[in-house]
Amino acid sequence: MGAEFLLQLLLAYRYAIIAPAVFVIGAPVSLVAGVLLRLDVLELIPTCLMLALGELMADVWWYWLGIRYGDSFIKRYGRYVGITHASVTYTKDLFKRHHDIIIFTSKITAGLGFGTVIMFTAGLSRVPFRRYMMLNIAGQFLWTAALLSIGYSLGHLFTEVSNVFEKTALIALVVIILVSLIGFGRYLKSWVMENPTDANHV
Repeated sequence: MGAEFLLQLLLAYRYAIIAPAVFVIGAPVSLVAGVLLRLDVLELIPTCLMLALGELMADVWWYWLGIRYGDSFIKRYGRYVGITHASVTYTKDLFKRHHDIIIFTSKITAGLGFGTVIMFTAGLSRVPFRRYMMLNIAGQFLWTAALLSIGYSLGHLFTEVSNVFEKTALIALVVIILVSLIGFGRYLKSWVMENPTDANHV
């Protein structure tokens, strides 16, 4: 889904579209919302609430899939969403030692490629739901604030540059950064899966 289409949706439906959009798309919605805050299209409080609602709905969804369907979901659909037996086994091993810090860190770093696996495995491992949600809610405040701040700063830069070339260059830079972060997350995930022994000592 292109950034232009996402922007059009947010402009057309404003707060009503934020929660479902972030549920489906994730972090890019928060960045775009930050830009729109700077442009005075959105207001801070309702925007924060809708962003948090959408992200936490996704947390509940993946937890429920893990606890309800578990291994059967991995076998049938796991390959389509990046959830494999190897990644779940590795995450389960980490949960045995310190699942609280893993869940919290996953929330404030978007999982670095592991977010979906961690949420799904939390359900599969029967991590107490109340504890799971408390950790996610705590991390959500930091995550939402960080993304909105970045988006707001980008929006400010966008309003400050004076010509089309500079605006285009700024947009291109943002796209490159986002693609690089996504690529790094995927690389890190594949590296951990291929080198589980080394990762345990990081």
